[in-house]
Amino acid sequence: MRDVADEKTEELFKRLGENNNLSAFQKSMDVSVQLMQNAFFDIKKKEGTEEGKREVKEAFEFQIAYLVANYNRFFSLL
Repeated sequence: MRDVADEKTEELFKRLGENNNLSAFQKSMDVSVQLMQNAFFDIKKKEGTEEGKREVKEAFEFQIAYLVANYNRFFSLL
């Protein structure tokens, strides 16, 4: 999926020209996914209860929902 995402972004660069914000966003997604994975493994070592796992999942879901909500808002204005 990462490769396809990068290809799609590269197509935008070819069509629209270089864009520092888009480039930084692309890189930040790679960093965000890596940090999410690192945080997941850190938490996995400490959290053993089902309730705790649900709370962790909910926290991650809200972070992702925050991104998706803003994505929807921004693209409704495009």
